[in-house]
Amino acid sequence: MNKFISNKQVTILLCVAGILCSGLITGCSDTPDGFPDVVPCVVTITDNGTPVEGVFVQIETVPRTNNLSVIAKTDKQGNATVQTQLGTFDKLGVPVGKLVMVLKKVPEVPDFKSAEEREKMTRDQAKAYSAEIKARRAKLPPIIPPALTNSQTSPLTIDSVSGNSIRWNVALEEYRK
Repeated sequence: MNKFISNKQVTILLCVAGILCSGLITGCSDTPDGFPDVVPCVVTITDNGTPVEGVFVQIETVPRTNNLSVIAKTDKQGNATVQTQLGTFDKLGVPVGKLVMVLKKVPEVPDFKSAEEREKMTRDQAKAYSAEIKARRAKLPPIIPPALTNSQTSPLTIDSVSGNSIRWNVALEEYRK
């Protein structure tokens, strides 16, 4: 039995590897099955005219499409560029069709202990500190009106149409009435 590979065998192996790799590369650049058509979408969140930073924006298709994630987070100007993701493939924009938007933002509670104090905490102390932060947060008024935090109650709906970009402006004060 010959333990060495001939030049002909090496050439054949390289050709097969090349074909397989080119197939993989081509396959990776294609949109996966089940990925919807998307249109560009920017969401702007304000509260009494002031941009709201750090709002998590989640958009769902109606009816809901499993394994499809449509998310963004607002920046300092209150703007969020929405991205649709299916598995590891993502694309900027929202799916074409009927959509509902849900917003989330947890009120921030300032640390009442220094970084040094927090680093020296035992596990039990850290749990107690975390519970205290959570209790303080619960006493604060919600940043996002409750109706906007659930897809079943959110009035933030839109029908996106192929070829049209969306500029979705949400003024939170309108939903506190």
